[in-house]
Order: sequence, then structure tokens, then C-alpha cells
Amino acid sequence: MFNPDYQCRLVKEILLFLGKKRERSFFENNLTTIKSFSFSKDFLKLLKNNIENGLTRDRFRTTNTAFVRQRCLGFTDLIYFMLGLGKSSVQQELDNFFSDKSVSYSKGAFSQQRSKLNPKVFTWLNEQQCSFYYKKASHIRKWKGFRLIGIDGSTLQLPYSKELAKGFGHFETRTENGRKVVLARVSQAYDVLNQISIDAKIKHYRTSELALCESHLPCLGQGDLLIMDRAYAAFWLMSTLVQQQKSFVIRVKANRWKHAKAFLASTQKQQIIEVSPSKEALNRCRERNIPTEALKLRLVRVPIASGEDHILITNLVDHRKYPVKEIRELYRKRWPVEESFKLLKTRAELENLSGKTARAVLQDFNRIILRANLSNILSKTLTKKGIDYCNKKRKNTYQINRTQAYRKTKSIIDQLKQGMDKIIGKISDYAFKLLLQLEIVRPNRSVPRIKRYTARPSNFITYKP
Repeated sequence: MFNPDYQCRLVKEILLFLGKKRERSFFENNLTTIKSFSFSKDFLKLLKNNIENGLTRDRFRTTNTAFVRQRCLGFTDLIYFMLGLGKSSVQQELDNFFSDKSVSYSKGAFSQQRSKLNPKVFTWLNEQQCSFYYKKASHIRKWKGFRLIGIDGSTLQLPYSKELAKGFGHFETRTENGRKVVLARVSQAYDVLNQISIDAKIKHYRTSELALCESHLPCLGQGDLLIMDRAYAAFWLMSTLVQQQKSFVIRVKANRWKHAKAFLASTQKQQIIEVSPSKEALNRCRERNIPTEALKLRLVRVPIASGEDHILITNLVDHRKYPVKEIRELYRKRWPVEESFKLLKTRAELENLSGKTARAVLQDFNRIILRANLSNILSKTLTKKGIDYCNKKRKNTYQINRTQAYRKTKSIIDQLKQGMDKIIGKISDYAFKLLLQLEIVRPNRSVPRIKRYTARPSNFITYKP
């Protein structure tokens, strides 16, 4: 919630800290670091080079003759335009994009150009940016040497069209009219400490979350610790993770696991068990050529406020190195992946698409994931020192407003299109504005879950009169 008293006080404190000198250079030297600016500049330079590289165009065009002619919205401009798409109508966004040129570009022409673009270009760009971040960034957060990866899935409601209904699946509502609703299944492997989506998928609605989880594994490494909820408690998946030398913490359903049921009935806080595969799990393992030997795992009890107990299963069996209390806290760190879906759906408007074709859906999904990662990496890199300073004399802890960070990334994308000459000034403005819009951190908040049976409101493609 906006707090004008806090905002005014923060501005005064920042200006007091700056003294009578309000030059931008003084701000850059005291509320951020030269190293963070250097990293951000190199980070954006890599993105610009990858977008404008002719090899990228050749690799991610649908035909060999696409994007050959010099048009107003060529391959490079198309990427920049789609990365900056916002809440306005597509036509309004096009008018703003070409405002500095005496050109009128129609949304029909945009549709023709985007049909030539492979949606995987945004996925590839995201992989390049994430790889650069993990190699060059100096403030990467880890838990006991592990990169914490939260894997979770959700659904997206898409606008109805025959192509989308066939590609993603649909069902008819129980109403008089029998309204048809198109849904898609989405999943992501999310670095919960650094708030980065390492890999994201959108598939047919009937695709299981376990299958999507399996598709994330090639993007993860041996130093990753996966945190998942009850939907992922399967022997074949655990065996796969053990084979690939990956660690995991998974919540299990006590009524579906005999070991968990017996453990829940006891008074123990933890227990080492050996889990053997069932007949169904044996078949799944043989299909994937996965070892079927019994796994040595550990059960941990997690009491919750309602008086119930949750059961976690993990292959971190060393109770001295990983005490019960730390395992309990570790599972709670999964929550940012849930918050990520909320940000993508409500703030980035992931369901408010710019087209009704399967290609348009994939393009919008992949570009929003890329832009969300850009905003998270830039905002955290540029504001870390400023936030540390602002938190020194405060009772509560504050953090950046991620909604504003996402929205304000558009100005950086626009500057990137024009050139790198003024990019330092732009990212400096970006960091300064974010520091004036910090949000308080409210730990240990808990809101009771209310089961709603009313139909979700319909979502429409981007249009405003």
C-alpha cells in the first residue's frame, strides 16, 4: 500500500545523505557501486548483441526468406517491440514505438511479421542472459552451497480459438450456454533466492506437472537443490534426481505413502527410511532406464499453525549437517515460485495475450519470462547497496517493488534499441526511482485459503478503446 509519509521521509533521508550535492554522479557513487553499473552495462550489451546479430535472425526465422527485405519492423525491431509490449492495445503500442518516425504501422502488418518469428528466440535469449548472470554476478545467493530451485506448475486461461483449443486443450463449463474455456499448463524451474526463472514451459492442459518437471532437469546442474510440493512425490522422479546427483526436498501425502503414514502416527521429528518402487513405479523407471534400487531417504515432520503436520522427504540424510529446523525453513523458501506466478499473471498480465494463434501464445509467454528475468536481475544488482543503506536505521526491512521494476524495464529496452551511449544514465534513473518506491517486508504472514467455486472472469486479448 502507498505510504506518502514513508515516501517523503525516504526522499529526505536520501537527499540528506547526498548533502547539498544532488548530482547524479554522487548518487551513483554512494547508493550503488561502479561494479554494479559495469555489470549491468555488460549484461545489456550482451542482450543487444544477441538480438542484433545476423546469426540470431538466421537461426530463429521460420523460413530462409523471412526478414530479408529492409522493412519498418524487421527482425531486430520486432524483438525490441515485443519485449516492450505493455497494457495498451497493440495498435497504440505500435504508434508509440514509431512515434519518432513518420511511419504508420498497422497491427495487421505486425501479425504478418510475427508469424515469421520462431518463439524459441526469447527462450534462447533468456538462457544466454541467465548464463551470463551466474558466471559474472558477484552477489548470487545460495543455501549452504546449493542453488535453491523451486519447481511448480499452474494453468493459464487463453482466449478461445479453434487453433488454441486444439493445441492446448479446452473444456465446456457447466452453464446453460456451455461456454468453452481454453487452458494451458505452465511450469517453471525458479531460483527462489535470486528470483530468476531458469526454465519455463507452456504445454497442453492435460500434460502432467511431473512430465513438465522432467523436462526442466536438463537445464539444472549437480549443485542444485530442488524444492517441490506434493504433486511431485514420485519414486521415479526421486530416483532420477539421485542418479543425476541432484538434491531435493519434497512434501509428500501421508495417505499415499505408507512410510509417511507410519511416520505421521509416531512422535518422531525425523526418520531415515528405505523406499522401494511399487509396480507402477517400476514400469516408469524401466521406461526411462532409471535405476530401481531402494533409495535411502529421510522423513522430516513440519508442524503448522493449524495443528496439522506436514511430511517432507529428502535425500539430505546427514542430520548433523542439515538439522530438522533448517530443513523446515528450507521448504518455506519455496514460496517465491508461487509469488512469481502471481506477478506474471496479475502484473505482467500473462493471460492478456496479443494474439489468438499458438505461435503468438508461445511468443508472449517466452518474452514475458525474459523480461521478468531482466527486471529482477537489473533491479537487484543496481539497488542492493541503496537498499542496505535504507535498511540500516529502520526497524523493518524493505525491498524493491517488483511490479514497478517490471514496468520500468520498458524504458531501458527502448534505450537499448537506440544505442548504448546513454544506457548508464537510463539505468541510473531506473535504480534511483526504484529506491524511492520501496515496499516493507512482512515476514510470517499467513492468509487462510478460501475455496472459491465461482467461475473465473474471461480474459481477452490486449484491447482498449
